[in-house]
Amino acid sequence: MVIHISMPTRICILALIGLPAAGKTTFCKWVALMSKSSFNVIHICYDDHLQLPQNSASKDFQFRDQRTEILSTISSLVGALNNNGTVPDHINFYVKNSENSKCRDYLILCDDNNYYRSMRYKLYQLCKQNKCAYGQIYFNCDLQLALIRNNTRGSQNRVSDEILKRMENRLEKPTDSQQHWEANTFILDASENYEAKKMEILRYLCKTFENVPESQMVDTKVGTEQSLAHKLDLLLRRRIREILQSKEDTAGRQKIAQNLNAKRQQILHEIRSKAEENNLKIDDIDKYVNLLH
Repeated sequence: MVIHISMPTRICILALIGLPAAGKTTFCKWVALMSKSSFNVIHICYDDHLQLPQNSASKDFQFRDQRTEILSTISSLVGALNNNGTVPDHINFYVKNSENSKCRDYLILCDDNNYYRSMRYKLYQLCKQNKCAYGQIYFNCDLQLALIRNNTRGSQNRVSDEILKRMENRLEKPTDSQQHWEANTFILDASENYEAKKMEILRYLCKTFENVPESQMVDTKVGTEQSLAHKLDLLLRRRIREILQSKEDTAGRQKIAQNLNAKRQQILHEIRSKAEENNLKIDDIDKYVNLLH
């Protein structure tokens, strides 16, 4: 009698960190070709799903909402992989399957700049909630090299020198000395040849599948209140975006956006106070959203 042992599904979310033109997308394509039967690769390129805001005054809110949607999609993807090992049809991301059809390991490459630590931490939290492994690769790229590479790109993929320089100033480099969850970081020099470090990279990726963050027990009521506060924040941001889009006075939009955002912060402060007093109800959400006008 032949006994078939089903291998458990293992999922690893890998955050890529670095300036535009640092080599992140090139790396993703290289990993997809290199992985062969070691693991399945799912490449999520954020640039394919982030749309340029039509209203400059509310661009921060719009980008934040779009990132939240991508994070939600990744969460749905993880759930689907855990359930049946397939990518849902409605998730139109680039997918590269390994040649080994029996392989149950999935590497999800989050191809984004991830220049703020908070962006990476949201991915880490997602891993913690879904018992996935987490790792990150920092593409150490000199600003001058990034500028040179960026200027060789096509017009659709090129960013302005000003934006690139601003991102270089804002980039929060990973550091395990201050953030323990960033300890599993692999550093790649942008000028390095991936093939020359192939075995080292492969060992890191395979080892990272074992780096599953320990989940913490969260009080159900506290978790529900935090979820309601997060939902309210998203609805308030959407409300602000709708208000700004309805204003014809382009020059005054920035001032209006500042005032609305200040109100949003006041509302969230009140909500958090209610949560601490265990006095937050789902019926409060619509009432607070309507305060923005």
